[in-house]
Amino acid sequence: MIKQFSVFLENSPGRLAHLVDVLEKHQVRVLALGIAEAGNYGIVRMLVDDDKKAFEVMRRENMAVNQAEVLIIELEQLSKAVKTLSATDVNIEYAYTMDCGRAVLKVNNEEKAIKALSEVGLTIYPTKC
Repeated sequence: MIKQFSVFLENSPGRLAHLVDVLEKHQVRVLALGIAEAGNYGIVRMLVDDDKKAFEVMRRENMAVNQAEVLIIELEQLSKAVKTLSATDVNIEYAYTMDCGRAVLKVNNEEKAIKALSEVGLTIYPTKC
C-alpha cells in the first residue's frame, strides 16, 4: 500500500505556497496532488517521494497532517476498476491522477479492493511513479 498525506490548510492565498515551499526546502518532491475545498479550509492530498521526511517536516511546521493508505492503478484501467469495485461493494472515497498516467484511489476496504482488482487482472502498483 502507498501512503498519502492529507494536509488541512486555511483556504487563503499563500497557504499552499507555504506548504510546497517547506517541502521543497527539505528536498521533498510532490509526486501527485489533489485539493478539496471545504469552505474556509481545504484538504491537500498528496503523494511525495520521501514519506518519513515529509511527515516530520510538516509536523515540525505545526501543520495538521494525516496519513492514509491508497491504491495506485493505471488510469487506462479506471473504467474496469470502478465497475469491479462497485460490483464488490467497495466504495471509492476519492480519487485523483498522477502525471505518469496512473490514478490514486482511496477506498473504504483496501483488502477487499486489492482482492477484487487482482482477480480481474488489474495491476495495483506497490510504488509511486
